[in-house]
Amino acid sequence: MVKAAILEGVEELKTVDYPELEVEPNALILKTELCGVCGTDMHLYGGNMAIPFPVIPGHEFVGTIEEIGDKATSLEVKGQPLAEGDRVVVVPGTNRFCGDCYFCRFMPHKPTLCPNRKVLGVNMTSVEPPHLLGGWAERIYVDAEHFWVYRVPDEVPPEVAVLTEPMAVSSRAFERAYAPGLPTFGEGFGVGGTVAVQGAGAIGLLTIATAKIAGAGKIVSIDMVDERLRMAERLGADHIIDMRAYKTSEERVSEVQRLTNGLGADVVVECVGVPAAVPEGIDMTRRGGKFVEVGHYTDPGNVPVNPHTICFKDMDVLGSWTYPPTQFGTVLELMRQSMGRLPLDEVVTKVYGVEEAQTAIDDLKARRGIKLAIRGD
Repeated sequence: MVKAAILEGVEELKTVDYPELEVEPNALILKTELCGVCGTDMHLYGGNMAIPFPVIPGHEFVGTIEEIGDKATSLEVKGQPLAEGDRVVVVPGTNRFCGDCYFCRFMPHKPTLCPNRKVLGVNMTSVEPPHLLGGWAERIYVDAEHFWVYRVPDEVPPEVAVLTEPMAVSSRAFERAYAPGLPTFGEGFGVGGTVAVQGAGAIGLLTIATAKIAGAGKIVSIDMVDERLRMAERLGADHIIDMRAYKTSEERVSEVQRLTNGLGADVVVECVGVPAAVPEGIDMTRRGGKFVEVGHYTDPGNVPVNPHTICFKDMDVLGSWTYPPTQFGTVLELMRQSMGRLPLDEVVTKVYGVEEAQTAIDDLKARRGIKLAIRGD
């Protein structure tokens, strides 16, 4: 039997046993090493997203191949051979989209806009075999024809590889600041640019790490949790704005301006997911700069924004919705380069067994720890 945590309904999480699986020729069965617990999981739990219950949560996973079908041995996305024992990560969103919607037909370069997209651990029910379609389980069943499988570089341990999916979110958001624009003329991020990151949860921290690797000149982290702020400094933040000391939006904006010679940051990335952070982030952005919104994957409500500010600053306001499947390749290379340079292995601060999934959700809601993860054994 295979143990898994399933979400049967809103705030109905329990542990069940599923029968052992037989692997199909195009598939592989992963022994779960670690699977992240993220804000999306909390929203699924709270009923903020429409999903086909029951679902095994967990879309940020790394595992080793326990069984593999004959055809799947040649289905690693970059052409590397796959075999039992290999450590891999999987892009949770299917690589085959509906093909019929407007976005599939006219914007194929942005596949995540397809409204019919299926995502492991999010909107794929566990009712029918093969059941194990999420990461909060001892085993995960992966159809390698429909989901991109990346072999993890030997240098990258599981406690870092488990960050691949959230770092794909944060790095793609940061890359939004590159275009449109010509960094030579102050349009878009360039080497030495100033970056302010609102929020130091997992996405904010990994945005800081991405900015550091990309050559940012000055990085400012804004949060109010000691553990997160300390990690922000370890991952590359040059300045900390503690919201307990800078209590008002005006104080925080003024401090960013002070740190940037009165200009504001070249790039501001909003990773909080609180509506009030949006106008504050826009105010922190310099004239001609870029504000990137990545924190609002669900709808917590509206907030007033003064359109004149955007117009007056001649700035870009950019949204970021997940990432293209190729982003995993970018992230794995960034991770490989960062080993020994940045303490990415310290971002996961709490690990739980499958049977402790409820505790993990409770701790996430209470902001206990930085990045939380479920282990499969």
